[in-house]
Amino acid sequence: MADKYERFIASYLRLNGYFTVPNFIVHVADDPMRVSTGQVGNYTETDIIGVRMPYSREIIGQLHIANHPVLIDGATGKIDVVIAEVKSGTDNRPNRVWREAKTNHAITYMARFVGLHAESDLGQVAEFLATTFRYEDERCRFRYIVFAPSANEHYQEMGVSYISFREAISFIVEVRGQCWIEANIGVASSHHQWDSLLVQIFDVANRVDQPANDRVQEIESLLAT
Repeated sequence: MADKYERFIASYLRLNGYFTVPNFIVHVADDPMRVSTGQVGNYTETDIIGVRMPYSREIIGQLHIANHPVLIDGATGKIDVVIAEVKSGTDNRPNRVWREAKTNHAITYMARFVGLHAESDLGQVAEFLATTFRYEDERCRFRYIVFAPSANEHYQEMGVSYISFREAISFIVEVRGQCWIEANIGVASSHHQWDSLLVQIFDVANRVDQPANDRVQEIESLLAT
């Protein structure tokens, strides 16, 4: 079930113009307690790293394919980096390394991998990410975002960004799918080349004769089983 949610959020990010790296591992080799019988462990794993370029758009004829304002707003003209955690269970807290509220090796490692800043600037980037869960300068924006059934109020107040699964599903049903109809091009967008789960989701989303809320609920059930 968890894999379904991660695949869905990876597709959601792609539909909004993000290049994605799934299951990003922060390796460890400098801690002997994490090296056993020759096997090197890891500090942490983040479900998806997504990177969106400053001027990313999909245009077909007169149609500007819709993106989700909740996700992309505020990064106009900037490289937008999302470090995404997908929490399908009852625990919607950030991962442990993000609950320390201080700069740590794992967050620095992730910022270094993205590669937008010189080594001399990584400390500042990592400090902002660790303490405010975001970093922004004139060139880019970084955010730590938790995708979950609902937000954890405590960590949301601390600055963690949350996007609910229902918000992401509603975007596909009510915005992304609807844009074809509003442009008078067609009633649906579906492609067999997509991830099989995304094909199933759009099969439901494209049933325009059904109320939008019914389609949202059906996709929620599809992800939960």
